[in-house]
Amino acid sequence: MKHQEVVIYAHTYDFKNDEGKLVQSGEIHILSKKQSSSNEKGVSNGHKIAQVEVPFEVVQKIIGQVPAVCDIEYEINVVNKALVLLSRNVQVIKQIESLNILEEKDRLAEELL
Repeated sequence: MKHQEVVIYAHTYDFKNDEGKLVQSGEIHILSKKQSSSNEKGVSNGHKIAQVEVPFEVVQKIIGQVPAVCDIEYEINVVNKALVLLSRNVQVIKQIESLNILEEKDRLAEELL
C-alpha cells in the first residue's frame, strides 16, 4: 500500500535489543491533514503528527531533504494478534521550502505592505 504524505522530520537512532546487541533504526514524523472542528464550540486541533518507525537505511536516504512530500510504501503485519503498519520505503517527491510559521507570518506581513 502506497500513500503520499508530508514528512516533516526524520532521524536515526541506536538502541540495544533484548540480547544487548546494538541496533540502528529510524523514525519519521508525518503531518496529517488539517483536522476539522474538534468539539461543539468549533475549536480546531489543527494538524496531528504521526511518528512512524522506519528502517535505518530508508531514513538515511531522506535526511536533509525534509520537510517534503513523500511516497511512503506501507506493509501490514500481524504481531501478537495486532495489526502493525510498517513503512518499508520512503521516496521524496518534492521538498517543501518551509513549514516555519514565523517565516510564513513574515511573508504575509510583507505582502500586506
